[in-house]
Amino acid sequence: MKERILLIEDDPQQSSSIKAAIERRYRDLEVEVLETESEFCDRLAVLRVQDPKPRMVICDVMLPWSFPDPDAPIAPADVQEGTFRKAGLRCWRRFRRHKHLESVPWIYFTVLDERTIEYEAHSDNRTGYAQKSSSIKPLLEEMEEYLHVDDDWTETDEQVTQRLLSSPKMRNILLDGLSAPISDCATSLP
Repeated sequence: MKERILLIEDDPQQSSSIKAAIERRYRDLEVEVLETESEFCDRLAVLRVQDPKPRMVICDVMLPWSFPDPDAPIAPADVQEGTFRKAGLRCWRRFRRHKHLESVPWIYFTVLDERTIEYEAHSDNRTGYAQKSSSIKPLLEEMEEYLHVDDDWTETDEQVTQRLLSSPKMRNILLDGLSAPISDCATSLP
């Protein structure tokens, strides 16, 4: 079963392009698209109790509460006051309230700059930011920062150094000041 990324984006053309780019680059991931803040709230209610947590969340900041529909849920008071310009920030706060989800990386992907969204007040050490442009590259680069981090990886720099030094070939190369090509070391690492 593939791991899942949640993409919260109300523009179908953008979400389709983003989904295709991510799934092409990361074949072991699938992208689930949510289009509105209320869809995110519904999905979060399920994530809290039964689903495995997503590998990452990518969220636009300006989102509608719901699309025009007579059966759509009425927006809560904080949504009505904050309007659509703060929807992604509210989604982040709701998500981070859940202890088992706080390690999930969250990336804001928006046309708004970091100052406008008050990024510092709406982020933590597992939150990133990429500004939308004519290229998907800033988002993919930001994703790299988090996807190569294994949440279960606890090895410290000291442990990595000790592991490297346990290889006689690597130890000699390090002691010799890297006078040999680094490619000679790769095969001797555990």
